[in-house]
Amino acid sequence: MQFNELRTATLRSVFAGVYVANLIISSMFFGKHYLDILASLFIIVCALSMLTITLQQPEQLMVYFESTGKEFVFTWRMRMLADIIQILFLISKGMLGEIMAIVTGVFLFVAFSLAQKRPDIFRELFRKHAGDPMVEGEAEEGYRETAAAAFSTLGAKV
Repeated sequence: MQFNELRTATLRSVFAGVYVANLIISSMFFGKHYLDILASLFIIVCALSMLTITLQQPEQLMVYFESTGKEFVFTWRMRMLADIIQILFLISKGMLGEIMAIVTGVFLFVAFSLAQKRPDIFRELFRKHAGDPMVEGEAEEGYRETAAAAFSTLGAKV
């Protein structure tokens, strides 16, 4: 196994572990009151969706998201929104929830750092999307493609 594959598999496992821990915490504190149940359901939905995206399984669901124009689930903004929702509701789950909220916040910062400083690693972990940060060579390539498309609509050759 090459270093890149090992790094990607390790990071995916660690991110998946955090989401599984969030699922366990929300299940433990499902509660008898309406707001406890609602908070747990929000955590479960966000954690399950992020777990499936992180592991990129089941493949049929990933293909469905890509083919129906719902690629926004692979974006950095979706990941940030889901993690922030989990953090906010995990705080209400006692000491374990507060600990997992901090851990989830740390991993949100790690994902943010990867997206900003190492977009290549971020893309290996998660799917590539147009809204993600670009690597230096991709920015020039994207500009050339955009310019070629603009000129081709005008009838000019590039």
